[in-house]
Amino acid sequence: MDPTARKYTLEAGKIGRLALEYAQSLIEPGALLLDVAEKTEQFIRDNGGFPSFPLNLSINNEAAHYTPIPGDKKVFRTGDLVKVDIGAHVEGYISDNAATVEVGNTGKYSDLIQCSRDALNAALKVLRPGIEINRIGAAIGHVIESYGFKPVKNLGGHGIKQYDLHSTIFIPNYDDGNQRRIEQQQLIAIEPFASTGIGLIHNGPGGNIYIYSGTKKTKGDPVVDNFNTLPFAERWLAKIMPEYKDYLRRGLFMKQISHFAVLREHKGAMISQAEHTILFDGDTVTVTTA
Repeated sequence: MDPTARKYTLEAGKIGRLALEYAQSLIEPGALLLDVAEKTEQFIRDNGGFPSFPLNLSINNEAAHYTPIPGDKKVFRTGDLVKVDIGAHVEGYISDNAATVEVGNTGKYSDLIQCSRDALNAALKVLRPGIEINRIGAAIGHVIESYGFKPVKNLGGHGIKQYDLHSTIFIPNYDDGNQRRIEQQQLIAIEPFASTGIGLIHNGPGGNIYIYSGTKKTKGDPVVDNFNTLPFAERWLAKIMPEYKDYLRRGLFMKQISHFAVLREHKGAMISQAEHTILFDGDTVTVTTA
């Protein structure tokens, strides 16, 4: 990898890790989701990066893609199982990491939380240059099933490129038989999701996260100018343009903007998540968010 790109990638990983730790420290019964999101995203900016996507605070049967709206009054409640997913970018070089916390630490979901952590660690242990994708998935799935839970089969890790949070490569949570190898100079996110249910998710309502999806980036467009091709929050847009709701309606209608749906477990069961970003660079494998 180009030395400058590597430098920015490692910086983004460090900032993302610190932001994830900071976000978790803010979560307690009665805390506003909006306050946690705004403080965590500002923490990233204060530490020399930018959020690579809005802080995801997905609760209980939600796997991903909920972030607060402007003025959101939603609060954390004791016993909530929260997937905390955040990353940073430096000049478009991205990190992505996540953890699961139980609000109030009642211990009800300790095994489920530990399960996704152990599955992630098992995946990291088998990593080597040129590893087959299904071997990563097999390591994840084996641990999750050993706990008596189900790996979420239609959700998983992904490739990452500059200003591209989800590139084409998919890292499964089970052995899907895909023997494609991880390439040199490739950045990936590995994110085991474990479920107390059947291990499938579906699209719910919109989660207040959007992304520019037009075929041509138009200079002067507020989204392109401020967020490039990375996901952004409705509340971010509200801070830079008063007519943001009209902009979003037009953009969605013209297919210039796409809306992320909240991902929910198919039968309403609980889900846990853990995630790291990993850089494959020549003969070295580096967990950038460790």
